[in-house]
Amino acid sequence: MTTDGANANDRMRTDLAFRCEQCGHRWYYTRGRCPDCGEEEVTTDELGVGELLASTRVDVTPEDVRSPNRLGLVAFDDVQVIAQLDGEGVSVGDRVTFSGEHTLREGDEQTHPRLTPVATAE
Repeated sequence: MTTDGANANDRMRTDLAFRCEQCGHRWYYTRGRCPDCGEEEVTTDELGVGELLASTRVDVTPEDVRSPNRLGLVAFDDVQVIAQLDGEGVSVGDRVTFSGEHTLREGDEQTHPRLTPVATAE
Protein backbone atom coordinates (compact mmCIF):
# COMPACT_ATOMS: atom_id res chain seq x y z
CA MET A 1 0.00 0.00 0.00
CA THR A 2 1.07 3.54 -0.69
CA THR A 3 1.86 5.62 2.35
CA ASP A 4 2.23 9.38 2.60
CA GLY A 5 1.78 12.04 5.27
CA ALA A 6 -1.79 12.58 6.41
CA ASN A 7 -2.47 16.22 5.57
CA ALA A 8 -5.75 18.15 5.58
CA ASN A 9 -6.59 17.10 1.99
CA ASP A 10 -6.05 13.41 2.84
CA ARG A 11 -8.42 13.72 5.77
CA MET A 12 -11.19 14.70 3.32
CA ARG A 13 -10.67 11.77 0.91
CA THR A 14 -13.03 8.82 1.18
CA ASP A 15 -10.73 6.27 -0.46
CA LEU A 16 -8.03 6.32 2.24
CA ALA A 17 -7.49 4.58 5.56
CA PHE A 18 -5.40 6.04 8.37
CA ARG A 19 -2.46 4.27 10.05
CA CYS A 20 -0.94 5.18 13.41
CA GLU A 21 2.80 5.88 13.23
CA GLN A 22 3.30 4.59 16.78
CA CYS A 23 1.26 1.38 17.09
CA GLY A 24 0.35 0.56 13.47
CA HIS A 25 -3.42 0.47 14.06
CA ARG A 26 -5.53 1.22 10.93
CA TRP A 27 -8.97 2.83 10.83
CA TYR A 28 -11.23 4.54 8.33
CA TYR A 29 -13.12 7.56 9.60
CA THR A 30 -11.15 10.76 10.24
CA ARG A 31 -10.05 11.20 13.85
CA GLY A 32 -7.62 13.61 15.44
CA ARG A 33 -5.61 10.77 17.00
CA CYS A 34 -5.24 7.00 17.02
CA PRO A 35 -8.24 5.34 18.70
CA ASP A 36 -5.94 2.69 20.24
CA CYS A 37 -2.96 4.60 21.65
CA GLY A 38 -3.83 8.30 21.26
CA GLU A 39 -0.90 9.12 18.93
CA GLU A 40 -1.51 12.17 16.71
CA GLU A 41 1.03 11.27 13.99
CA VAL A 42 -0.71 9.27 11.27
CA THR A 43 -0.14 8.34 7.63
CA THR A 44 -2.66 7.37 4.98
CA ASP A 45 -3.03 4.16 2.96
CA GLU A 46 -5.03 3.74 -0.22
CA LEU A 47 -7.77 1.23 0.45
CA GLY A 48 -7.43 -0.56 -2.90
CA VAL A 49 -9.78 -3.51 -3.53
CA GLY A 50 -12.20 -4.84 -0.92
CA GLU A 51 -14.99 -7.43 -0.61
CA LEU A 52 -18.63 -6.41 -0.35
CA LEU A 53 -19.97 -7.97 2.88
CA ALA A 54 -23.51 -6.55 2.85
CA SER A 55 -25.62 -4.02 0.99
CA THR A 56 -28.88 -2.19 1.42
CA ARG A 57 -31.08 0.10 -0.63
CA VAL A 58 -32.40 3.29 0.98
CA ASP A 59 -35.57 4.53 -0.72
CA VAL A 60 -36.50 7.29 1.74
CA THR A 61 -33.78 9.93 1.60
CA PRO A 62 -33.61 13.69 2.17
CA GLU A 63 -34.87 15.75 -0.81
CA ASP A 64 -31.40 16.49 -2.13
CA VAL A 65 -29.97 12.91 -1.84
CA ARG A 66 -30.48 10.40 -4.64
CA SER A 67 -33.19 7.80 -4.21
CA PRO A 68 -32.76 4.92 -4.21
CA ASN A 69 -29.38 5.24 -2.51
CA ARG A 70 -27.46 1.95 -2.34
CA LEU A 71 -24.98 1.52 0.53
CA GLY A 72 -22.46 -1.23 1.08
CA LEU A 73 -20.35 -2.59 3.93
CA VAL A 74 -16.91 -3.48 2.55
CA ALA A 75 -13.86 -5.14 4.12
CA PHE A 76 -10.52 -3.74 2.98
CA ASP A 77 -8.11 -6.07 4.80
CA ASP A 78 -8.41 -4.94 8.43
CA VAL A 79 -10.62 -1.89 7.76
CA GLN A 80 -14.40 -1.98 7.20
CA VAL A 81 -16.20 0.87 5.43
CA ILE A 82 -19.83 1.80 4.79
CA ALA A 83 -20.13 3.84 1.60
CA GLN A 84 -22.34 4.51 -1.42
CA LEU A 85 -22.48 1.84 -4.12
CA ASP A 86 -22.52 2.87 -7.76
CA GLY A 87 -25.05 0.95 -9.85
CA GLU A 88 -27.31 -2.03 -9.27
CA GLY A 89 -25.05 -4.89 -10.40
CA VAL A 90 -22.99 -5.33 -7.21
CA SER A 91 -23.63 -8.40 -5.02
CA VAL A 92 -22.34 -9.65 -1.67
CA GLY A 93 -18.95 -11.28 -2.22
CA ASP A 94 -18.04 -9.05 -5.17
CA ARG A 95 -14.72 -7.24 -5.24
CA VAL A 96 -15.14 -3.45 -5.21
CA THR A 97 -13.00 -0.34 -5.20
CA PHE A 98 -13.60 3.41 -4.93
CA SER A 99 -13.82 5.21 -8.30
CA GLY A 100 -15.47 8.09 -10.10
CA GLU A 101 -16.46 11.53 -8.90
CA HIS A 102 -19.93 11.85 -7.40
CA THR A 103 -21.75 14.30 -5.14
CA LEU A 104 -23.73 13.14 -2.14
CA ARG A 105 -26.32 15.91 -2.41
CA GLU A 106 -27.58 17.97 -5.33
CA GLY A 107 -25.69 21.25 -5.45
CA ASP A 108 -22.62 19.97 -3.55
CA GLU A 109 -19.34 21.25 -4.96
CA GLN A 110 -17.22 18.55 -3.34
CA THR A 111 -17.18 15.15 -5.05
CA HIS A 112 -16.19 11.72 -3.77
CA PRO A 113 -15.73 8.30 -5.34
CA ARG A 114 -18.33 5.55 -4.89
CA LEU A 115 -17.80 1.82 -4.53
CA THR A 116 -17.79 0.17 -7.94
CA PRO A 117 -17.26 -3.46 -8.98
CA VAL A 118 -13.80 -4.60 -10.02
CA ALA A 119 -13.63 -6.45 -13.35
CA THR A 120 -13.16 -10.20 -12.82
CA ALA A 121 -10.18 -10.19 -15.21
CA GLU A 122 -8.10 -8.14 -12.75
